[in-house]
Amino acid sequence: MSFIPPGYTNPDGSPSSACATMTPGHRVGSKPCSSKYVIQSDKLEYYKNDTVRITVSGSSSSDTFRGILLIAKTKTTEQIIGTWSSSNANIKSLSCGGISNTAITHSGNNDKNSINALWSPPPSISDPTTVIKATIVQTYSTIYVNCFNISLTAKDNSVTTSTSKATTVSSITGVTSNTGTAVTPGVATTTTTTTTTQSNNVGMNITWTYANGNTNVKMKINDLKASEWFALGLSLDDKMGEDHIFVCKRLANDTILVDRLINPNGHDYPVSASSMGNPGGQFSVTLLKLENSTVNCEFMLSNFTSSKRRRRAISALSQSTTYRPLIAMGSLDSSNGLNQHTVRAALSDSIQLTIPGTITFGIDSFGSKNTGLMKAHGIIMIFTWILFVSTAIILALFFKKSWPNQKILGKQIWFSVHRALMMATSVLTILAFILILVYSNGEWVPQYKGRSFAHSIIGIITISFAAIQPIIAFFRCKPDDEYRFIFNYVHGIVGFTSFLLSIVAIFIAMFLDSFNFESNKKWGVVVAWICWVFIIFVIFCFIEYYFETYLPLNDNSYTFNKQNGNMDMKIESTSMKHNTSKDLIKGIFLSIHIIIALALSLILAIFVGKS
Repeated sequence: MSFIPPGYTNPDGSPSSACATMTPGHRVGSKPCSSKYVIQSDKLEYYKNDTVRITVSGSSSSDTFRGILLIAKTKTTEQIIGTWSSSNANIKSLSCGGISNTAITHSGNNDKNSINALWSPPPSISDPTTVIKATIVQTYSTIYVNCFNISLTAKDNSVTTSTSKATTVSSITGVTSNTGTAVTPGVATTTTTTTTTQSNNVGMNITWTYANGNTNVKMKINDLKASEWFALGLSLDDKMGEDHIFVCKRLANDTILVDRLINPNGHDYPVSASSMGNPGGQFSVTLLKLENSTVNCEFMLSNFTSSKRRRRAISALSQSTTYRPLIAMGSLDSSNGLNQHTVRAALSDSIQLTIPGTITFGIDSFGSKNTGLMKAHGIIMIFTWILFVSTAIILALFFKKSWPNQKILGKQIWFSVHRALMMATSVLTILAFILILVYSNGEWVPQYKGRSFAHSIIGIITISFAAIQPIIAFFRCKPDDEYRFIFNYVHGIVGFTSFLLSIVAIFIAMFLDSFNFESNKKWGVVVAWICWVFIIFVIFCFIEYYFETYLPLNDNSYTFNKQNGNMDMKIESTSMKHNTSKDLIKGIFLSIHIIIALALSLILAIFVGKS
């Protein structure tokens, strides 16, 4: 017979009896408050007709929990108020005091990393301050009571204010007692005053202070867009790798998060700092807020101890060590992971966590300059490979016998135009490659980047082929040479292969997170281009087949005309009519192709420019 501990008999949610004390019946005490979990609200202030979104999540992907009890209470009397709802399968509503939907609890004892629920205020509000309280059960014997709370302020619907919509997130080891106030054990209470002043300059300001062994850091980022991140790295040199990183995120729903990570290698994906055991100091979030398009991430580093572990690849963070600050910024993927940075810089000043200081950086000009290089790379590649290369290949395949009596610089039209387009292709492709190298500071895309890595590999193969094509053409033998066929095959295969690879590279680029084209289906333009390439090649093949099968050229056709009793041979103009008609039809479809290729290139270039 097995013994089932009390509390495990309710794996599908807390009992109603727990509403008053917020304590599960596990017969164990609450653990000391920890920064493992975060409670977040999408509003600092609410009206009685509002709906407030509350999110509880782990500070990292490894910080999971099994049980949750979420209740809204008045600050003064601790009366349970409001109602809850959620579509999250991991949670359900709970009745407290016989009133339905007055709490949220878990619906199963599986591990969870995040839950969110909607709280609706009561019709009448007697206490201006509402405290959202969460009890978290990590395991049966590990529970946190009165550690993760957030305060909201009720507003009168008749009052109009100029304060913009704000998102306040409190992920603290303690109790939030006032709006915009974070209380952490051992730390003096600080109050943040809401203002309506907004900077017109996109940039960041990071300040840190030191007192009683604690370093308090405040990161303020202007105009950080939804689904973007900003990071401060503390490095022993000016390069990425073996660094301590603090990442401030603005999620798609305007929730603000901050993570502490380490970068084990310059090209490896950052991982949670907790993975190295003792990363140096305890990390505690004190305030997260979105206000007037400015993201505020504040945290404290405390309880630094000397590490006696053997030497590691990354040294523990130390308050006495001098660091070189690195900054980076980029977009978030669909799971709120970090995409590759679009802005990165090593700042010249050195910092130390025990010496108060400030870091300021203008992201606007720096970021636009760097993203401009990436956009220029994309736009050049689009016009080069969609317009120039496709036209050059069509000329080489289907126009060698067209317009035989018309020449440019002493060469047939098809050859002169083909050569000019392909030389331009080589130059522009190499230029675009240089731009993307400058943008990435010469760093190759790491393999874990998936689509970006695949795009880079296919791209470099395409670029290599484009670079060697002029060299192959330069050393070609004469048209009547015995081995001319070798050049023809090699030149054709390399050229057509690079064209196909360019289509693949452009298509993959449509799904890169840097452009965010996947969500709004803009990749459909590339699909249209792929379909058109297939159609136009089929059309030209059909034209060639039709004229060779049904209207063949007959160079030996002639008639005899009797003039003054003499038999004079006269070549009929039938063959020339065939050639003229064929050239006219092919010329029309070539013009249509150029117009469509140019139009699709312009559309994609506009998308890239506005991304």
